Amino acid sequence: MKYFIDFEAMQFSNEIISVGCVSENGEQFYSLVQPKKAKRITDFITTLTGITYEELDCAPSADKVFSEFYEWVDKTEKLEFFCYGDCDDAFIKSTLKHNITDFYGQCGLSLIKSNLKDYSVSIREHFGINRSIALKKLVEYYSGESIIQNHNSLEDAIYLKEVYENSVNEVVKECPFPEYKSENNKPKIKKLITAERGNIKKEFASYGKAADWVVADQLSVGDLFDDKTKSKICNRIKKAAEKSKQYFGYNWIVENKV
Repeated sequence: MKYFIDFEAMQFSNEIISVGCVSENGEQFYSLVQPKKAKRITDFITTLTGITYEELDCAPSADKVFSEFYEWVDKTEKLEFFCYGDCDDAFIKSTLKHNITDFYGQCGLSLIKSNLKDYSVSIREHFGINRSIALKKLVEYYSGESIIQNHNSLEDAIYLKEVYENSVNEVVKECPFPEYKSENNKPKIKKLITAERGNIKKEFASYGKAADWVVADQLSVGDLFDDKTKSKICNRIKKAAEKSKQYFGYNWIVENKV
């Protein structure tokens, strides 16, 4: 069974504040999720998603939401969860670490995490492009109409299902998004940030994502984690890699990749 899923999350802690999911058969699941401290929601996230502190303060706990999600999912056959973008895994990890205590809640989120696929990677391969395309742009391409994306997790999950269904068996003769190809059709060079310790290996697509992981897995700084703090962590990771020194007990490696 295929499921298309999307999360909205707190800006700095990455705690999930809403989940929307739709099955290949059209069945839907949606809920707001109360974070550890609802007051931490920023104006940016409220403006982006429309979700307010008052709504989150009254929302069900992550334990309750993902216990109900575990019951909702059809577990009688192989499961595939499709998201769009590489942020969702970090949202799941943060919520598992900070907000889940119930066994079935943990089962629900872990079930998603272990079967999650980023469909934006498949889209890049499908069109032969080097950069990710916004979900909104893809929906407009397939529908032929302009849309207003409200960043509602259920709405975005439905959008992703539409994109998947239109693209999965599509034959592309000529890429309709030439602006998403790098010059001379050469792959774009990106940074790969790796943290290693013994048999543990973590990979990140940017210093920013590595810093988010450091905060989510290694620190407990709460409201002190602002853009300035994140920038400092990024710089310390970079210096640790340059000087071959450990940072938070990890060896850091930075390399270019296509």
